[in-house]
Amino acid sequence: MLAGPVACRKQDAGAPGGEGIKAGKFTILGTRTDNADFTVAKQNAENTLQLHPDLAGMIGIYAYNGPKSVEALREAQKNGREVLGKVKVFGFDGLEESLEAIEAGHLEGTVVQQPFEFGYQSMKVLKSLSEGGAVPGKDGLIDIPVEVVTRENVAAYRTGVNARLSAAKTAAPAAPATLKFAFVSNNQGSFWEEARAGCLKAEAELGIGVDFQMPSLQEAAEQNRLIESLLQKGEVQGMAISVISPDSQGELLARVAAKMPLVTHDSDAPASARKVYLGTNNYAAGRALGKLVKAKLPEGGKLMIFVGSVDARNAADRQRGLVDELGAP
Repeated sequence: MLAGPVACRKQDAGAPGGEGIKAGKFTILGTRTDNADFTVAKQNAENTLQLHPDLAGMIGIYAYNGPKSVEALREAQKNGREVLGKVKVFGFDGLEESLEAIEAGHLEGTVVQQPFEFGYQSMKVLKSLSEGGAVPGKDGLIDIPVEVVTRENVAAYRTGVNARLSAAKTAAPAAPATLKFAFVSNNQGSFWEEARAGCLKAEAELGIGVDFQMPSLQEAAEQNRLIESLLQKGEVQGMAISVISPDSQGELLARVAAKMPLVTHDSDAPASARKVYLGTNNYAAGRALGKLVKAKLPEGGKLMIFVGSVDARNAADRQRGLVDELGAP
């Protein structure tokens, strides 16, 4: 049997009394958060399996949530509970663990972003802005589309990603850089290694330098520490940041934008003075995930959502799109 319920960080989406939110044929029991702590992410999934034996699906909003939910299901299966295949798991992003779980039939599918393009395109935009170029995109927004990966197309998706990574890592270096920019992620997940490869491509093709930074925890204070350090060193001429908490980080983002071009990626801070948001339309991505859930669970059922943080704009938008799509005819 599984161990007893553990304390888990959570932001309840359910109504008083634990009845949950109704969305079409589905009941969303709640949202469990983990602050990008993988141990907590797995514990949240284990707890959910224990507390809700009639659970129909587990939905991961961040890259690691799907794989950690699958780990919990596999361990429960080993301990005699028939949950693999019965409780369907849906993910976000294209971690290798997710792709392997899709191939094994343990993950129904995942909505993948293009972090490689986050890295490459954000550096390209910062170079142009630093040289006096116009703000690109429509209203400062550059949409990087998503793709839904299932068992039918997972092999082709993996081949394409590996080809891009290999090409970037072997690209010939350009002449010594005269411009240097910072790329700041929101955690240390392997999702960001694709973005790093995109930055490597930009270095080789654009003749720039990139200071690639990942906070050890998905917490605004830790990300702020990295940003403050970059400002103090004074070595970069622009920053691309996946903002963890737009509201609490407003003052620091304003200081960055006063000194250099600021681009947000992956998670926006629309009230800031950023020049461009480059990344996924997270609301549309949430709706794509909702369509996948409805296709795989046509009769509906009880769902639990898992995410690193409910404060980040990307997480909020994805969940809003997901709920809207689940409730749509």
